[in-house]
Amino acid sequence: MRNLIVIIFLLIVAGCASVPANYGKPLKGSKVGIVLLIDQTPSHQHVGTTIFQNSNSNGVSKENFHKKFELKISELLAEGGHIVVPISASSFLIENREDLFSYASSNIHFKQENKLELQKLAQENSLDYVILVYPTPGPAWPNSSAYLSGYGLYTKCSFGTCNAYALDYIDARIYDVKNNSSLKPMNSRFFTQEEMPSIIVPDKPESIADSEINVAAEKALENFMKLFKDMVSTSEFI
Repeated sequence: MRNLIVIIFLLIVAGCASVPANYGKPLKGSKVGIVLLIDQTPSHQHVGTTIFQNSNSNGVSKENFHKKFELKISELLAEGGHIVVPISASSFLIENREDLFSYASSNIHFKQENKLELQKLAQENSLDYVILVYPTPGPAWPNSSAYLSGYGLYTKCSFGTCNAYALDYIDARIYDVKNNSSLKPMNSRFFTQEEMPSIIVPDKPESIADSEINVAAEKALENFMKLFKDMVSTSEFI
């Protein structure tokens, strides 16, 4: 049984790491739409000693990080000679941002209904590619019942010992409009949150200053862009 699980895992990884056979190197001047399904402002997610102490605070920070993500992504793709167009996410995609893909085979694809929505956005904006940036829910640590999602600040307290981390449970995927297919994912990683030793977690974690959340969110954006650059390099956008 264990060998079967390993084989299935390797098939999935192999599928994720490839690009479609009919995929060609993006031409310079390709029009690329950026659709952000992440929250506009960073969140503070706290995991305490017991589940009763867990919390997820949105709206504490008023900083608009959509603009920051769009700027960083646009600057990188412009290096490859592409035209970048920020696109407002449709309500359909936002509602389905945690249910974007089908895992029925060794390859992970956008679900058909989501492909149709992406095709619609592409036609309305004359796009060659669409890049989605979306939250990826996952356990706070292996076998944890506490789940994290999105970006911002993650704090963890256990029996009086507290630590702060930059939360970057976010991913990105490129949709090739012409071939109606998705390219190599960003391969984001769980359980690798960067510790923020400069942030002191107060006795009441929910009272942490919004400036601290923003500092962690800036680090999360920096970490995201490292993986994002690897993704677009592999797909030959830059």
